[in-house]
Amino acid sequence: YLCFFMLSFATFSLNRNSEKIGTYLYGVTIDDSWNYNSTNISKIVKALKNMPVKSVARIVMSYDVSPEEYRDLFKEVDKVAYIMATPVDSSEMKKYRNVESYLRRFRKSYAVLSEYVDIWEIGNEVNGENWLGKNPQLIADKVYAAYNFIHKKKKSSTALTSYYFSPGSQKISMDEWLIKYIPNDMKKNLDYVLVSYYEDDNDNYQPNWQEVFNNLESIFPSVKLGIGECGNKDYKKYSVQSKVERAKHYYSMPKYVKNYVGGYFWWYWVQDCVPHQNSEVFKAINNSLVK
Repeated sequence: YLCFFMLSFATFSLNRNSEKIGTYLYGVTIDDSWNYNSTNISKIVKALKNMPVKSVARIVMSYDVSPEEYRDLFKEVDKVAYIMATPVDSSEMKKYRNVESYLRRFRKSYAVLSEYVDIWEIGNEVNGENWLGKNPQLIADKVYAAYNFIHKKKKSSTALTSYYFSPGSQKISMDEWLIKYIPNDMKKNLDYVLVSYYEDDNDNYQPNWQEVFNNLESIFPSVKLGIGECGNKDYKKYSVQSKVERAKHYYSMPKYVKNYVGGYFWWYWVQDCVPHQNSEVFKAINNSLVK
C-alpha cells in the first residue's frame, strides 16, 4: 500500500500542473505596483474567488524581490486560481546581462514556487527590441535556456509571449522575429505562445487578429495560442468607461484558430479590479466570460 501511495503521489505531482487547466484560459495579471501585504493578498484572493470561472493569475515578479518573498502570495492565489509565473518581465530583461543570470532566476524561482505554478512564462515580449536590447540572439538564448530548464522538469507548462506592434514601427516584424530566433524544438514543444498588445503604444492601431493568429498557427502548428497581455499602459490616465470597453473587446474575442485558447491577462487587474465589489472593470471582465 505504501508503494502504491508513493507511486500515485508521484504521478499526481508530475501531472497536476499540466493536466488540470481547462482548454480555455481566462487570465488576469498581478504585478508589483501595489502595496504588498497580507491584507491586499486577501482582497486579491476574494476577487479571484468571485470570478465566474477559475482564472489563470499571471504573477509578474520583480528583479529586486526574491522568490521567497513571493511564497505567501503564490500559496494563497493557488487556492483559488491557476498560476502563470513570470520570473522576468520584459522591462527587466536587460538587468539579466547573460544567459546564466537569467537561468539562475528561473532555477531559484522553480525551487521555491514550483508546487504552486501551472505555467512558466519563459520569455515576456521577447521581440520588443526597443526596450529589451539590441542583441536579439542574446534574448533568444536566455529564453531558450529557461525553456529547456522548465520543459525537462515535465511538471508544468511553458509559455512564450511575443509583442505585436503596428507595422513598420520596428525593424523586424513579430512573425519574422519568431521564425528567425525561436529554435525548431521550441516551435514544436512549447505549450503556449501568447501575444501582448497595447493600443496605447501603437497610436490606437487595431490589428487584424484573424490574420495575426493565422500566421502564428503556421509558425506554431501544435502550440496553444492566445493573448498574453492587454489593457492600458497607464491605468490612471484612462476613464473607467474606456477600460470597460477595452476589457469587453478582449475578453469576448472569438476563437480565431483551432488552437486559440483565450488568455487576455489584463495588466492592471489589481489596480482596476481590487477590491472587486464596486469595480466596473471587474464586472465587465466577468460578464464577458459568461457565454
